[in-house]
Amino acid sequence: MAIAVAAISVMIVAVFAGLSSGLFTGSSNPAPEPISTTTNGTGLVGVKVGDIFTYKLTGSSVLGSPDVVTPEELSQYNDTDYYQVTVTGVGSSTVMLETMWRFTNGTVVNGYQTIDLSNGRETDPNGFWGVYASNISVKDLLHPAGSDGLTVNKTEIIAFANSNRVTNYWSTYSQYIDKSDPTGNTFRNEFVGVYFDKQTGMLYNSTHIEFYTDPMIQLVITWQLTSSTAWAI
Repeated sequence: MAIAVAAISVMIVAVFAGLSSGLFTGSSNPAPEPISTTTNGTGLVGVKVGDIFTYKLTGSSVLGSPDVVTPEELSQYNDTDYYQVTVTGVGSSTVMLETMWRFTNGTVVNGYQTIDLSNGRETDPNGFWGVYASNISVKDLLHPAGSDGLTVNKTEIIAFANSNRVTNYWSTYSQYIDKSDPTGNTFRNEFVGVYFDKQTGMLYNSTHIEFYTDPMIQLVITWQLTSSTAWAI
């Protein structure tokens, strides 16, 4: 009745890393056609063409017994040198991105993503996800025309090198129960917490925690913005 930790961890990698499990092969999606050649968008878009954001990725685990093994997929986060996102095109509600995931062994994996900020739809479901509508406030929907129902939970002021910036936060908690276990003791808890810059809508920090009861293990993945051309970190 054990939940397949290794299989589910691949899902975590896809959602929070932006690339499929074939990342070490150097494979990537073909570059899409440009949406726009303008230098800035309107409406929901707060970033502009040429903006670059660089992230530090980490992964950790807490094992509940000596026979439990950390999923191999988690190590790719700690083997990351940096993950860089470049804005290549913008529209009224869409953002085009090029990503570069560089590992400490010199391997580089490139990716391409287009996100519609109005509804959260992505051309690559395994691509970078951390861009939201600009200038939304507490209780506003993250995706105004979407169906996920997620809203901004709170707003904080975060001090950076040369400025104080308004930062939005949203979080969600879910529990998934293994129905094949009549005792109801086999389940997975999932928590996601995300900070993003209010003005640009770009990801600042995220924490993704998954806890499994059988086998007992906790997996944590974090993203942290370390540099940006939009403002000094």
